[in-house]
Amino acid sequence: MERKAVDITTKRTIILLRASGMSQHDISRKLNISRNCIYQNINKFNKLHTVATKSGTGRRSKLTDRQKRAIKLQQVRDDTLSLNDLIRYVQTSFNITVSRRTVSRILNEFDMFSYVASRKPRINHRQRYSRLQWCYQHSNWAENDWSNVIFTDESNFEILNRKNRIYIRRFRNDLKRFERSQPRVHKGGGDGIWSYLTCHGLGPIVFYDGSLNSDKYIDILDQHSPTAYEKFLPQSPRKILLQQDNARPHVSIKTRKYFKKKRLIPFHGQQIVQT
Repeated sequence: MERKAVDITTKRTIILLRASGMSQHDISRKLNISRNCIYQNINKFNKLHTVATKSGTGRRSKLTDRQKRAIKLQQVRDDTLSLNDLIRYVQTSFNITVSRRTVSRILNEFDMFSYVASRKPRINHRQRYSRLQWCYQHSNWAENDWSNVIFTDESNFEILNRKNRIYIRRFRNDLKRFERSQPRVHKGGGDGIWSYLTCHGLGPIVFYDGSLNSDKYIDILDQHSPTAYEKFLPQSPRKILLQQDNARPHVSIKTRKYFKKKRLIPFHGQQIVQT
């Protein structure tokens, strides 16, 4: 039989079966535990009147508490260190060989878990300065000023050309393991949504195929911007601003001509996002 630790519930069952008059041989067959283990638990109970495991028993940790804190400190200093990097650190610093699972368990004890870093646009000095200037210019705006803004935005979702990896498991001798692939296309393969938000509520969700360009953006504004403006006309004598970021379809020459023709006033809520 494979040697393994016996849980406290099984130990209590052994004592109850023995107290009922069952022999050690029958208990061993019933619970599928070696007779030596049965004897040791019964003998221990007769001497100590308990089946609880003594404190300090079991295999001792390979690393001390101080060494564990050192591993945690290395991870805190550089959160991009991999488990292999920490294994090499333990090997060179303490001359101790540990596994990836040991290092991962130590970090989990300190409530440190691995996550995928989110992707955000890189902002240079000029972009950061422009955003701060925009905030200073509109810091004194009251609620009435913001209530005259139509906030718009769009988002694109890749369906085929996804950037995440798909893990598969196959046998090494499976000849069809290479047939499982991740389909990709050169252009397209995604869908997008566009909508707006005003002080009067949410606008409709508009779906479009592929990435957004100037023609699609102008077509969306032609169909849905009049509805958004009509909500302001009866009660707002002020000029209504259409908020948009500096994405290429928003600031292209074709879109600027459209705004000028329709007499729309663009309001850039993000300054110099595109480089």
